[in-house]
Amino acid sequence: MLDHIGRAVGKGPLEAVNSFLERIAANRTEGGWVVISSALANRRVSRPAWLTRSLDTPPAWVTMAVMKKHILAACLAALCLLVTLPACEIEPQELPASPTAATPGVEATPTPQPATPSPTSPPAPTAIPTATPTAVPTAAAHTVQPGDTLIGLALAYDVPIAAIQLGNGLGDSTLLHAGQVLTIPPAAEWAGASPFWVLHVVQPGETLVGIARAYDLEAGALQEVNRLANADALGVGQELVLPLDGPAVIAAAPAPTATPLPPPPDPTVSVTATATSSPPAPPPAPPPGDVAGWAYETARIINEVRARHGLPPFAYNELLATAAQGQANDCSQRGWCSHTGSDGADLRTRIIRAGYAPSGWAECWAMSLSPQHAVDMWMDEVPPNDPHRRTLLSTWVTEIGLGIAGASWDYYYFIADFGRP
Repeated sequence: MLDHIGRAVGKGPLEAVNSFLERIAANRTEGGWVVISSALANRRVSRPAWLTRSLDTPPAWVTMAVMKKHILAACLAALCLLVTLPACEIEPQELPASPTAATPGVEATPTPQPATPSPTSPPAPTAIPTATPTAVPTAAAHTVQPGDTLIGLALAYDVPIAAIQLGNGLGDSTLLHAGQVLTIPPAAEWAGASPFWVLHVVQPGETLVGIARAYDLEAGALQEVNRLANADALGVGQELVLPLDGPAVIAAAPAPTATPLPPPPDPTVSVTATATSSPPAPPPAPPPGDVAGWAYETARIINEVRARHGLPPFAYNELLATAAQGQANDCSQRGWCSHTGSDGADLRTRIIRAGYAPSGWAECWAMSLSPQHAVDMWMDEVPPNDPHRRTLLSTWVTEIGLGIAGASWDYYYFIADFGRP
């Protein structure tokens, strides 16, 4: 109400109250209503209709006493407002100074800021373990040097002799020549095998039991190593691995009666052999004239070696020599040698074709420079991987015949065929 009256008279609330009280004191008459009314009228403000009527024409029932009572109440109310208004007045508050714009003369109190976490490096990713690839074993290539032997290579590469023979198509031969390149299979493929395992090529008429007995092996072990489903189903020319763990000893046969070696033949005279079983094949060309006596010389050296080992000499057989010479000529013509002829004939077939009826047979061949060199190559093998050495010292065969033919680089093919009638 005071605020409304103050606005009407153009003054603040306190000034309006003071002016109002002064007028009341100066005009203590019954015309109090007129004073208020004229005061509002002088301001030319719009008044509500009821107020206008009340101020201009007071009701008849209003008495002077009532007016005084209301004026006194209004004065008391005004006094109360004078006491309470200063306490209610709100003083303007200054906003705290920004940290960047400090008020001169006023020490700025820094507002604590929430701790900002320092950036941390992300944790290093945990490496996922991956399987280390296993290196695949590969075969090695070895160039044969003078003096190399199969047993020496087998020991050096930790593989059996049979592994080298199989990997290089050597058959049961252990003969090497300088410059030959051999493929050596990985040792992991032959883990647990003895270096002395050697290859045996099945001959006509041989059985698994007979081969096992000849090499002092168990037939069951021989079958297991070679993974034979049927021990009775052996084929001629089939290659078997002999699982030898030590020096092999071929079963001995009764000692033969030694037959003196014939004198070296006259190169101009052909020697005709008498067949003992089937008609003989046409005789092969004799060895070259400059080496015509090498066959007998080689047989003589072999018998000297046997004598040093307390063994009887081999008897020289011309039918075996015919078969050996034919094989030597065949090797010379094709430029390489093996135990199989170029027509596919094996040793037994060749010696039967020459007219010899064998109950046992064996063969050694070498590409060598001389008879002594050839015998040394055979005897230098290390037991138990020494099939040629064992053949030269065997009592299982009793007769021998040799053939000689030219090879390359001043070498000669030496073929020694052994038999037992």
